[in-house]
Amino acid sequence: MESLNDKILTACRTELCGLYPGLNGAFAMLPQKDGQAMATDGQAIYAPADLPRMYAESPAGVRRGYLHMLLHCLFLHIRLPDRADPEDWGLACDLWTEKFIEDLQQPRLHTENPARDQVLPKIGGTPWQIMKQLPEFDRETLKKAAVFDDHSLWMPDIPEPLAKKWEGLSGGGDALGRGNRGRAGGDGEEKPGDLRDPLFDFRRYLRRFTVPREELETDEDSFDYMFYNLGIERYGNMPLLEPLEYKEVRRLDALAIAIDTSASCDAALVRRFLEEVYGIFSSQGNFFRKMQVVFFQCDCCLQDKTVITDREQWLDYGRNIKIKGRGGTDYTPVFREIQAMRDRGELKKPRALLYFTDGDGYYPHAPDYETVFVLAGPKKHPELVPKWAKMLCI
Repeated sequence: MESLNDKILTACRTELCGLYPGLNGAFAMLPQKDGQAMATDGQAIYAPADLPRMYAESPAGVRRGYLHMLLHCLFLHIRLPDRADPEDWGLACDLWTEKFIEDLQQPRLHTENPARDQVLPKIGGTPWQIMKQLPEFDRETLKKAAVFDDHSLWMPDIPEPLAKKWEGLSGGGDALGRGNRGRAGGDGEEKPGDLRDPLFDFRRYLRRFTVPREELETDEDSFDYMFYNLGIERYGNMPLLEPLEYKEVRRLDALAIAIDTSASCDAALVRRFLEEVYGIFSSQGNFFRKMQVVFFQCDCCLQDKTVITDREQWLDYGRNIKIKGRGGTDYTPVFREIQAMRDRGELKKPRALLYFTDGDGYYPHAPDYETVFVLAGPKKHPELVPKWAKMLCI
């Protein structure tokens, strides 16, 4: 007969799979077993005898905790690193996981937690980076903010077949992302060398994001040669009509561009990304003289951000650019930084975000501006791009 614990966990699992259908396979790898505390070793979910009390007090808390433990498995937090203190590693992974869940903005997973509200906005990055931030906070406050399960079953050496199964499932699904989501940012850096001409002409595609505006530019269309010649012939060097100095044109004024510098995109592909971006800026007709373009480099962390306000600034930046990254793949830091810049008044709403990538990564929720994932390379993953985004294969 199915126990009450089994019924509770089954109900949580059913609801979570309803919210995120792509996690069905991951949940199937975690059978439900009795234990001394809420815990997982990557092979099962262990639930204590007082689970019914926990569920009665907070059904959303148990649902959230179930997802919390699944994420520990999906991102292989359960494999303890050799050079990390187990307690610090576990706490950093808890904080990272809770921040991940908060970013989903799912009401069915919301619980009141003042400590979490206090801590999570002040931390960021990978578990490794979060570990360096732990001394900035009271340890008990951190535990109240993020700890749900017991980590005593985590171990340095988990069975390799089990690790490969979880790595194979680390794509998740739908709102949780389905790609090669990275656990750590890279620290690689390289110069791309001289950039060649791009292979794709973006001028026609970018017209959809342009806006009309008067630009300081001779308006040849308003110039009438008949009156001009009449003045020259009758009065000497005195044309009767000069062309207008201002012309109404349609161009881009605000745009965000990001390139994926993760390990899944090799050096040749990242160079291709840069060449295409170089081509976008090199065409004088794409942008107004004064523009606001934010250029990002990102693997699973934001590696570089540059605000370009005119074409000459880009040309100077392009001559000295260094590629930074080579870690995992997560698209959310770029979206998060764009929103932060808008909140600070540093950036108006971009006409669009062009994200150059192979498509294999963790996708965020839909923003309020158009997003185009520009896929390139021999191993593109158009099937992973969410429905809310536009896609362009080049």
